[in-house]
Amino acid sequence: MEKIEISKNMYLCRFEKALGNFVGLNVFVIQNGNKALLIDTGFEHNYLEIKEYLNKKNIEITKTVVTHFHPDHMGGLKHLNNVDIYGSEFAKDTLKKFNKKFDHLLPNIIVEKELKFTFGKHTIKLEENKGHSIDGILITIDDKFLYVGDDMVFSHKGVPLVPLCADRNIENHILSIEKIYKNYKNKIIIPSHGIIIKNQSIIKKDLEDRLKYLKYVQQNPNCSVEEFKKNTGIKLFGENNHKYNTNREVKQYDVEFK
Repeated sequence: MEKIEISKNMYLCRFEKALGNFVGLNVFVIQNGNKALLIDTGFEHNYLEIKEYLNKKNIEITKTVVTHFHPDHMGGLKHLNNVDIYGSEFAKDTLKKFNKKFDHLLPNIIVEKELKFTFGKHTIKLEENKGHSIDGILITIDDKFLYVGDDMVFSHKGVPLVPLCADRNIENHILSIEKIYKNYKNKIIIPSHGIIIKNQSIIKKDLEDRLKYLKYVQQNPNCSVEEFKKNTGIKLFGENNHKYNTNREVKQYDVEFK
C-alpha cells in the first residue's frame, strides 16, 4: 500500500496491482482527529490493510462512502459495524449480482439524488451518477476535489481505459460523463482507479474522448475498438471492456487490459 497525501489529513491509499499488472485501485481517507472517513474500501484484503494502518495510529473508521457496490469498492463492508455507510438507493440492484445474501452490506444512509454532510472541516456532496453502474455516486469534497468512481478509469500509470458499461447501458454512461464534464472545472480529479489529475486541459480532453467513444458505440453497436481508433484517432485501452459494451461474449469484469 502506498500512501499519497492530497492535503492535510487527506490521503489516498493506493494499491498498484489490485486488478492485475495494469490496473490498481484507490481508497480515499479523510482524518478528523482520531476518526476517519473512507471513500470505498477496496477488496476485503485492501480494507484490512488500511484498517491495520489506522489501528496503529488509534484512528477509528466512523463513516464510509461507497462510490458503487462492485466487489473492488465495497469488499470491506462486512467488517464495518456501527459505521455510517453512505450509498445509492440502487445499491441493492448491484449487490444482488454478486452476493446471495447482501442485507448486511446495504448502506444505512441512502443517497437519493443529492446529499450533503460535513466531516470535521470538510464539506462533502454526494450526487447520484448512474453511469458505469446504476448505483454510481459522484463525490465533491470542499468544492475542490471531484472523486470519481469507475466512470473515468485509468491504469496506475495514468493510461485511460475504455469506459466499461457494467449495466450495458450506454445512454446512462453518456449522461454520467456529461455530468462530470459540467462539474470538473477548477477541481482536481481523484479517480478510484489511476492517478490524480490536476491539469484542466487533460481532464477536458479525457472526458471528451470518453464521450466520443460512448456515442460512437451507441451509433455503431457492432464496431470494433480498432475501428473506433482508426476513425477518431483516439486511443483508449481495454479491448475486453469494449467487447463487453458491445454485448459480446466476455464475462463481466473479466477484463484483459491491453
